[in-house]
Amino acid sequence: MKKTTLGLGAIALAAALSLTACGTDEGKLAKEYCDLAKDIKAASDSGDADKLNDATDALNDWIKENEDKKGDPDEFTDAVKDECGDVAQIP
Repeated sequence: MKKTTLGLGAIALAAALSLTACGTDEGKLAKEYCDLAKDIKAASDSGDADKLNDATDALNDWIKENEDKKGDPDEFTDAVKDECGDVAQIP
C-alpha cells in the first residue's frame, strides 16, 4: 500500500508539471485524478491483480489524455491534496 501511495504521488506530480499555463479547470482534473487513484487503492486493497492492472491502465490513459492541458501546477497539486486526502499523498 505504501508503495502504491507514493507512486500515485509521483504520478500526480508528473501530471501537475505538465500543466504549464492558465486556462484549465485544475479542480476538475484533480477530481478525475482522485477518482482514478481511489480505484487503484480499492483494487490494491482487494488483492485482485487484474483489477489493479485495469485501474492502473485507466490512470495512465488519463495522464496521456491530459498531458498537454494548460493550467497552474500549484493549483492542481493543491486541488489533488484537498480532493484525495490520504489516497494520493503529494510531498
